[in-house]
Amino acid sequence: MALRGGLVMRSDNGLCFVPADIAHGLVPEPEISDVPGTGVGMALVAGEVLPVLALGNRVGAMVVCEVAGERIAFSGLTPEASGFFESCPGGVRVGQEVAPELDLGAARDHAAQRFPAARGGT
Repeated sequence: MALRGGLVMRSDNGLCFVPADIAHGLVPEPEISDVPGTGVGMALVAGEVLPVLALGNRVGAMVVCEVAGERIAFSGLTPEASGFFESCPGGVRVGQEVAPELDLGAARDHAAQRFPAARGGT
């Protein structure tokens, strides 16, 4: 049985898994300033201003992750457990449930589509 380390979080869609090599930390949700017209927020976390992507309703905690070389905070996830979990196709097993690996790269890419200048567009 292979084990994977990371965080099991609860999103609006159920359990999800954030691998330890991506998750840099779980922090209390600070004040988030919305960037008008983008759906993206900004927050000061440990002396660093980070973009914040909401993956659900704000719940009081954020997970700070490294995605494609960029530190990003994700809100809307409730921490359920941390540690090592039995690996299964697409995620990890938590008790009788499967927590699929959260595709944070897709969330980042979806947010980046709102910024054409960052993609070389206008």
